[in-house]
Amino acid sequence: MPHRDKNITLPLDMSLAPRVIFFFGMSGAGKSYVGDIIGAFNKDSYVYHADEDITDEMKNALAKKLPFTDKMRNAFFKIITQKIRELIKQHEQVIITQGAYKQKHREYLAREIPGIELVWVDASQDIIHQRLMQRAEGISIESADALVKDFEEPPTLTKSIINTRDGNFIIEQLNYYYSDHKDYLRKIG
Repeated sequence: MPHRDKNITLPLDMSLAPRVIFFFGMSGAGKSYVGDIIGAFNKDSYVYHADEDITDEMKNALAKKLPFTDKMRNAFFKIITQKIRELIKQHEQVIITQGAYKQKHREYLAREIPGIELVWVDASQDIIHQRLMQRAEGISIESADALVKDFEEPPTLTKSIINTRDGNFIIEQLNYYYSDHKDYLRKIG
């Protein structure tokens, strides 16, 4: 599947990546973008954008520009945990993208999905606002602003992808974490 960013020139090497990677971060940080890059360049990966399964109650909250409650989030994380378990049975590698704003939900995933790796996708608030203004669909800036107050930064040593440039910069970071560096250096010559 070709990626929407036609300017990507670097190869992606996920040879040392875990079987399940969960990319989380604030709305507009670029979680889906990172997941889509992996899906486009790594044929063994299945990308699951978990926001596809938000509950009706969560959709109503977004429409009213209200933050999610703990009850809403707890129910949602039970749903996506079950979906991730099903996807693991069907695919070699599963890449998940979703905000996961609360540390307790990231910890829940780590307990419930053996071997899952959580990776924070981050960008500056200015870049996030620019991206949200360009979106035709999805979360509004007002809803994103309401949710910002809810985001809990992960522990300091959490792997992170800084999404402030282009797709090549994303691939450089992914290769840093997940490539067999000797093999990767051979591929780029």
